[in-house]
This record gives sequence, structure tokens and C-alpha cells, in this order.
Amino acid sequence: MRKLFIQFYLLLIASFLLVTLLVGGVYKLTAERSSEKSLTDLMDSVMTLLERELTGIPQEKWPQQLASLDLDLSFPVHIEYLPDQPLDDEAFAALRRGEIVMLEDRSLCIEQIPNTNYVLVAGPVPYLSFQHEIEDFDYLLLALLGISLGLPVFIWMRPHWRDLLLLERTARRIGEGDLRARINLAETSSLQRLGRAFDQMANNIQEVIASKKRLTDNVAHELRTPLVRLRYRLEMLEPPPPDEVQQGIVRDISHLENLIDEMLTYARLDRPQIALNYQTFSPAEWLQHHQSDWQTLLNGKQLHIAAIPDTWRWHGDIKLLDRLLDNLVGNALRYSQQQIRIRLSQESGWNMLTVEDDGPGVPAEQRATIFDAFVRLDPSRDRATGGFGLGLAIVQGIMLAHQGRASVESSALGGACFICRWPESTQ
Repeated sequence: MRKLFIQFYLLLIASFLLVTLLVGGVYKLTAERSSEKSLTDLMDSVMTLLERELTGIPQEKWPQQLASLDLDLSFPVHIEYLPDQPLDDEAFAALRRGEIVMLEDRSLCIEQIPNTNYVLVAGPVPYLSFQHEIEDFDYLLLALLGISLGLPVFIWMRPHWRDLLLLERTARRIGEGDLRARINLAETSSLQRLGRAFDQMANNIQEVIASKKRLTDNVAHELRTPLVRLRYRLEMLEPPPPDEVQQGIVRDISHLENLIDEMLTYARLDRPQIALNYQTFSPAEWLQHHQSDWQTLLNGKQLHIAAIPDTWRWHGDIKLLDRLLDNLVGNALRYSQQQIRIRLSQESGWNMLTVEDDGPGVPAEQRATIFDAFVRLDPSRDRATGGFGLGLAIVQGIMLAHQGRASVESSALGGACFICRWPESTQ
């Protein structure tokens, strides 16, 4: 908001200075021309009178003659040697033409005495000194006016500034998951219509998300109930179906239950108000705890886990990170041929989890969509492999909840390399 104030203030000052300089320039051009003409005529009369008084008098007596004259002038007049004058070529040329040269910076008027190398020097002339002083005063006055404009600008902008800050804080709270936050601007606020529209938008968002949650919960409940009944009735069938048929039915029921769990997890991560249970844990112990579960699923494949210092401590929701790790490793087990590699690292305040495999990999042009829900990139990644198209979407949702990001690259093993990064401190 400070930037907004500075921009508005600078724009106002620039406009003010532009108008002032234009008006002042016109006035100065007309007034100074008139004043300089009058001053030049006056000085010309004075110089002509003095030259007449010096006519016929020897040059060595000119100073005494000038001193004896009772001119009653407001400025002194004396004689100086022409070559000693600090003038440029243009001024020397003007003197030789018989013109009066004004040195405004020294408040002097100079005219050459005809047929001599001497000049009459009049000054300092009070009018020229005043002109020089008033220019400095003009600059000071402009500076004071510019500074004084800051106060009314600040007074005018302060309520807008306050309301915009309130709008910003409320938007940030909603973005962080507090969907009950509202701005509630006063009726007298000039941003009241914007505030009312913002609150209406927040109400709509809250209602949409609440409706989505109710729908997800109700659908999950309604789906689980007939699945439980199917399992019960399958057990009660008399005579029981052949083992192959029964196993197929049980497998399909389990498949539906797992799909419901995946959808519920994804729906939970897709809500902005998700609350994480942050914990500090040892990543070395965390991986070791999971390693025994993976050994039974390797089926001859090799799993390499890079060494991890026991002193490392990570921060996050360990249950969600468990799910993330299981999804990534399960994905690698599903598509790898012989090798899987897991590596943990810490770089510049970020925790990093990398899972690589030597499978078919992910084409570069399809990496942008692989973390979208229900996306299957090619026939090698279809339902026959056991996936629902939600595993990587859940991985990305978990990372976003931890203020991090998941990405995929090519692996040195020849397949895919999934990388998850999130800040060491996410609270």
C-alpha cells in the first residue's frame, strides 16, 4: 500500500510542477522581458549621461569626476579596464556594438565607453540582486508546496489504505483456509461496494466447498453401505460360488473400496481449509519403518535407499507424508523393471524426497498433466496396472498442503524421477 501512496503522490507532484512551470514560464517570459526592457532603457539613460560628463576630461581624472557627481543612484558606478572583464566572446561583441551587457549572476550592468578600452560598470543593481534572490525563493516555495501536498494526499488516502489493507488481510485468511473471514466494510467507505462483492464471493466459495464436502461424505457413505452388504451376502450365499468367482467378486469389492478411499483423500486435500498435524521426526527412522513393508512387494526387484544422517530432523504431517511415500514407491514398484532408488536430501532450507525407477518414464510433453486427477498417460499406465489415476494427484495435494511442490524428471536409471520439495519449516 505504501507503493500506491508513493505512486499517487509522485503523479500529483509531477502534474503540479508541470502546471506551475508552464504558468510560471509564461509569466516569467512576459514579465522579465518587460522589466529588462525598462531596466535597459534606464541604464542606457544613466550611462549616456555619465559618458557626457566624462567627455573632454582626461582618462586619469575619470574616477574623480564620477565621485564628484551627485547622481543619487541606488547602485555604485565605476570604471574598469575592458580586457579585465570575465566575459565571453558574445558579450565582448555586444559591448563593441555599444550595447549594455547585464551580468545577472553578479547583478552588474556594463557598457563600453566609446573609442576607449574602458567600461562603465554599474552595480550591484538592487533589481538584479532581487531577481536572483527571488529565483532561489521560487525553488524553495515549490519544494515546500510539494511537501505540503503530501499531507492532504495522506489524509485522503488513509481510509482507502486502511480498507485495502483489511481487504488484503481478509483475502490472505481465506487463502489460508479461514472461509469464515469477511471484510465487512462500513457503509461510509468508498470501497464499500467492492467489500460487499468480496464478501458475497467469499460466501459463495464457502457454500460451494461445504456443498462439495457434504456431497463427498454422503456419496462415500452411500457407496460403502452396499459394498458391506455385498460382502455379507457373498459370505451367506448357499451354495457358495466357485472360488475363482468368489475371489473375483472380493477383488472387485476391494477395488471399489480402495477407489472410495482415494477419492476421499483427494477431496480432503483439495480443500483450502485442510488442517495439518505437524510433527518433527527423523527421516532415517521414517524410511526404515516403511522399508520392511516394501520388501514383501519387490518380487526380485532391487530397492536402493541412500544413506541418511541420523541427526536430520524433518517437519510435516507424518500421516500425509506416509501416504505420499507409499504412493510414490507403489508407483515405482508398478512400473519399474528391476531397480528403484530412494534418496532424501536437504538443500537451502528445503526437504527433498526423490523416488526413481527404470521403467518407461514420463514423456516431457506429458509431465505437466501427470499430477492431475484421473490422468493416465498411455496404455502402459491403465487400470490393469492397479491404479485409479489419483495417486500422483494426491502426492501433489500433499505437497501443496505443505507449501511445497512435486515434479517429475528423467531418471539416470532410464525411467521416471519424482521429486517432492517442501520447506523445512511449514508452519
